[in-house]
Amino acid sequence: MREKIFNLPGVVTALLLVLTLAHGVRAALPDDVDIQVLATLAFVPGRFGMALDPSGVIAHLNALARVSDDQAQLAQFFLTYAPPSLLWITPVSYAFLHGSWTHLALNGVWLAAFGAPVARRFGSARFLALILLGALAGAAAQFALHPFELNPMVGASAGISACFGAAARFVFLPGAFARDARAADEAPPLAGFGEMIRNRQALAFVGFWFALNLFTGLAGQESGLSDAPIAWEAHIGGFLLGLLAAPLFDRRRKA
Repeated sequence: MREKIFNLPGVVTALLLVLTLAHGVRAALPDDVDIQVLATLAFVPGRFGMALDPSGVIAHLNALARVSDDQAQLAQFFLTYAPPSLLWITPVSYAFLHGSWTHLALNGVWLAAFGAPVARRFGSARFLALILLGALAGAAAQFALHPFELNPMVGASAGISACFGAAARFVFLPGAFARDARAADEAPPLAGFGEMIRNRQALAFVGFWFALNLFTGLAGQESGLSDAPIAWEAHIGGFLLGLLAAPLFDRRRKA
C-alpha cells in the first residue's frame, strides 16, 4: 500500500510541480502585480455574461455598490482589466492558479490520491485531457448557475473532480489498479451505472463526495474551512464530466 501511495505516475508528479511552481511565482510577485495576474488568468463568469446579458452584469455591479463601494470597485476591476483576446483561455488557465498554499496543498493531496489510479489506467495524454476538460466543465457549470458573478474563480479542483468521477467507475472493481500499459489492457471494464448502483462502496463514495462538496460549498466560510466562497458547482461540473465521459478516455482494449 505504501508503494501505491507514494510511487506516483510521472504525469501526476509533473502536474503537481507545475501547480506548485505557478503558485510559488505568484507568491513572489508584488501584490499589485499578482492581482493583475489573477485578473488576467482567473475565470470570471461575468466577463462572459457581458456578451449575453450586459444589463444583468450591470445590475449585479449596482447591487454590490449598494453594499460596499470597495466591493463594487474590485468587481469592476476583475470585469474590465483583462484584454478580450485572453478571455477565452480563462476557462482553463484558472485551474493553474490557487488562492493560498493551503488551497494548493489540499488539491495536491486529492490529485495524488485519485489522479494516480486514473493516470495509470488512462495514460498520460488522456489523463491530462480529462483534467483540462474537467476544468472546462467546471467553468461551464459555474457560468451556467452564476452568469453575472464577478468574483474570480481559481483552483484545479474541477479538473481533479473529473478524476474523482472517472475513478468511481473502476477503483472499486476487483483487480482495478493498473501500473503500466499492459496491465491497463488487462484491467476489468469500467463499471456501468447499474453496476455502480449495486456496488455499495461505489455508491457510498459518490454519495460522500456530493455531501462533502455541498457542505464545503454552503458552509465552508462559516465553518472556517475557507476564507473565500467555494465554487462547489464547478466541482460538480468536473465530477459529472469524469463520471460520464470516462469511457472516452479509457485505453483498455475491448475484447
